[in-house]
Amino acid sequence: MIFPPDDVEEQIANIDQAWILLNKKLPNFKSLFHVWSLWHENILINSSLHSVISDALVVCYARMALRNGSLNEHPRDYHSEKHIDDLLLRLMALSELPETDKIPDYGWSILSLFMCSHDLRQSEDNRSNKNIIGTNEQASYLEIERLMTLMDSKGRFQNEHKELLKLMIHGSTFSQGEDNNGNIYNGNLVDVLLKNIDYFEEGDKQLAFLACDIDTANVAAELTDYADSSINVYNEIQTFSKTPINAKAFFGVQQQQYFFVMQRFNSHIGVVAFSEQKDKNAPKIKSISRVIIDSEDKLANEEVVELYRQQIRLMV
Repeated sequence: MIFPPDDVEEQIANIDQAWILLNKKLPNFKSLFHVWSLWHENILINSSLHSVISDALVVCYARMALRNGSLNEHPRDYHSEKHIDDLLLRLMALSELPETDKIPDYGWSILSLFMCSHDLRQSEDNRSNKNIIGTNEQASYLEIERLMTLMDSKGRFQNEHKELLKLMIHGSTFSQGEDNNGNIYNGNLVDVLLKNIDYFEEGDKQLAFLACDIDTANVAAELTDYADSSINVYNEIQTFSKTPINAKAFFGVQQQQYFFVMQRFNSHIGVVAFSEQKDKNAPKIKSISRVIIDSEDKLANEEVVELYRQQIRLMV
């Protein structure tokens, strides 16, 4: 399938255009960018690569805000620039753990690119897609690949690192089913994709698993934050789906499926960083979703969402 540049990609084609937009419309971005930039620059030995990664991050942020976020007439509740905010803060917090000491400096750069680019596209048609990799993920990778080619004329970002970023973004497809080789998958696709790839070393495989662990680590957030993120996902799907979404199903059976079946931490670092808090949330989520499942079928969607909020407050 072909995923050419859209109007947003052409409108924000370089770093100058990105900063003009952000300085005018989202001046608060500078605060987060400054924190991330200092953090990233302190990690990298190769300072010239820092400028490439930081410029790419700024362009991605501007495109995300304009295409999917607060600068769009129809902003998404979850997949917006606020999601990038959350993931970059989560990534930087993760770097404080002693278990991350062995992550190479290029790993932090690729992870930063993943956080800002893997959700760039959210509106691609998946109906005719015969690939288990989602069309949004395919399109998002092609967009960041074009951007890196444009911004990195001296080839500071190595081809093998582009391949690792591709594995992360394609692998972040979150689904369930069976591929053409009979591999059953639940959740992200990294493990399934690696069955057909033999050129990644174990450390890079762990980085790909870690990227997807960070992306779905809302299950390990404080309960109120997890609830807010789940409501945002529901609202976004409700707004952009062509068919109505039943709130009772979403916050009941589907929430149980996401939390207990599909979402899991596959990297060693992800397990250390996130499993304990997820385990603390687990019995509360099980209890809350049970209340939703047992609620009356006649409840309107808005009433189910309010019931969900009430149960969250009782559990805090």
